[in-house]
Amino acid sequence: MRPAGFWRRYAAYSLDALAPLALSVPLLLGSGRRVLADTDVAMQQVQLRLFELMDQAIAGGGDAGDPLAQLAGWSGDPVLHEGVLALVATWLHGLAVAAAVLFALSALWFVGFEASRWQATPGKRLAGLRVTDVAGHRPAPWRLALRFVAGVPSWLMLHLGHALAGWTKDRRALHDYIAGTRVVLAPGAAEAMPRWARRWLWAQGLALAAAFIAVVAGYALLLAEAVGAGLP
Repeated sequence: MRPAGFWRRYAAYSLDALAPLALSVPLLLGSGRRVLADTDVAMQQVQLRLFELMDQAIAGGGDAGDPLAQLAGWSGDPVLHEGVLALVATWLHGLAVAAAVLFALSALWFVGFEASRWQATPGKRLAGLRVTDVAGHRPAPWRLALRFVAGVPSWLMLHLGHALAGWTKDRRALHDYIAGTRVVLAPGAAEAMPRWARRWLWAQGLALAAAFIAVVAGYALLLAEAVGAGLP
């Protein structure tokens, strides 16, 4: 069995990840609208209370007229505190719902296809890969389910578990070790990475570089505007 390399595995995974993401959009539309509506209500409450506190500070005159000097006291204001908590709760709930939907769809996609006769998701199949147990046989569905769940620690460890596939001898990631699985080249698959996979990786790299340049350029523009305005 020829183990699959890290970048070939990543190209397949990043292509597969688009499917659950796209499927989640219509399912999360209602939840997204509720989050935006609740956010608007909470923001209005926070903004209104901030305006009231600023008016009170300015009306006080003297040192009390400086709103910045009142920030410590404002943090203990019950109305402001309630509004901020409502805002945080709204977004945490929305993120939890989105994470649950994505997790469920991803589980169906990855476990379902890897348990099929292909032993591979569509992305892995295009990349000439398949999932086996350590003996090279078709894995049991429970093993594939464990493999999917075992990927969670790698996400929590900033992908260090996934990175194991890049330097271990048999190219196994953390979830492969936990589940007793391997990702290998399918029979007849070429040793070289498919051309589409190389182009897909280059496209992601260029998109990431463009996003980084855009962020740096934005900060540079803000800095130039600040200097031009004579700000320290």
